[in-house]
Amino acid sequence: MALFNRCRKNFQCYISNLTDPWTNLAVEEWLFRHTDPSIVLLYLWRNAGCVVIGRNQNPWKECNVRLLRNDSIPIIRRKSGGGTVFHDLGNTNYTVITPRQNFTRKHSADLVARAIRKRFEIPAYVNERHDIEIEDLKVSGSAFKIISARAYHHGVESVSSPVTRLRNYSSTVNHESFCDAVLQEFSINYCGNISNPIIVDEELLLKIPKTLDYRDELKSWDWTFGQTPEFSIEFQKTFSWGHVVSLIIYCIILKGLVFMPKL
Repeated sequence: MALFNRCRKNFQCYISNLTDPWTNLAVEEWLFRHTDPSIVLLYLWRNAGCVVIGRNQNPWKECNVRLLRNDSIPIIRRKSGGGTVFHDLGNTNYTVITPRQNFTRKHSADLVARAIRKRFEIPAYVNERHDIEIEDLKVSGSAFKIISARAYHHGVESVSSPVTRLRNYSSTVNHESFCDAVLQEFSINYCGNISNPIIVDEELLLKIPKTLDYRDELKSWDWTFGQTPEFSIEFQKTFSWGHVVSLIIYCIILKGLVFMPKL
């Protein structure tokens, strides 16, 4: 019992039973900002189908916004940087939150890769960009966020790079077995014992209402599109009639709104 208590003081794991992407990202933000900054947290989760863009990315340049809307696939801007990824129930996401003074970009990915090697006998390794690869193909990308007292690293398969799947190398890999393998590796690393996870479900959300505020922010147009950095776009059309042979319209888009069109 003493060892379990020591483990809970040094390390905790949360596993989400929810698949709503806004809720899972809201829980991630709550864990990052409102839990004990001295504890290492592992958060394991997966989402229903959606496209997740980095904090500073342009959704109109990263995605076919109209096509995604027609297919009822939401675009969600996360709080961390990094590239655009597609989430569905075939992806398992992991977030590792650590005290800032203990944070390194490679350590968490190393533990995940080690868990994959031990449990599934798959030759996973971490490359120089801190992504997890197998035979030069990516299975997990990385994104990071750092504030005054804490930092986090989270990973999920990237859609913009040559990729592969863990299931291509072992039929025993699924969401549950992956979560169990990673939880065991992190528990042993941080406290020498297997830690019991805290389950994120609707009952737990009732105890942390702040997640609803984060969820509302993530769902808002102002955050998803209005947070887009300023960019410009040029439209050109050529005509065969009259004296006008071409028309060029140059627009500046600021906070998702069109300003200063020029002919």
